[in-house]
Amino acid sequence: MASTLAACVHLESFGITCVRGLTPDEVLSRLGVADQAPYPQFTEEDAIEQFGHGFELPAVRVCASGGWTFLLDVDDHGRLLQTPVLTRLSRGTEAVSVWKLLSHTTEVSHARDGELLAEFSAWMFEPAEGADPVRLNRALTEVGFFVDENWQSDDWFAPEMALLALEREFGLALSPELARGPLPTVSLPHLKD
Repeated sequence: MASTLAACVHLESFGITCVRGLTPDEVLSRLGVADQAPYPQFTEEDAIEQFGHGFELPAVRVCASGGWTFLLDVDDHGRLLQTPVLTRLSRGTEAVSVWKLLSHTTEVSHARDGELLAEFSAWMFEPAEGADPVRLNRALTEVGFFVDENWQSDDWFAPEMALLALEREFGLALSPELARGPLPTVSLPHLKD
């Protein structure tokens, strides 16, 4: 039970947001950053060097794969998981986001047609809640969330299992080679706290 998305990020801290059926330019327009074109191409390390740590100036690296646009947080800022951002990205389509920050919990959200359907925090040991959490809860259950023995196991890791759940349920596919290579990168100054 291995996650391909897990090989695209540093599992101790990351943020990935995925939007179905929109081009990277359409997604960036919804984020309000289309005026930054042409976008510099950065690896994750180069992007951190350019933009600093995520809490200084949030930024994302952008690519498309398998009918989804992937937004990879530069230094795991988690700003795209915020409800107003995720619902804006999901208008007329759907979006999923997962965020893990160092010792903090893994959080997952699912939105469709401008509405937040489900939010999940692994810290709570409870199923996702929201307007329609059935799909997200099914995906999380299938990879072993909500099973007490898994929380005690050294072989089961919530961030990796959350990524696997989204891969399976939503058909997310991103190659580690693409994710680790240079990608168009944009700053999100308007999403800074």
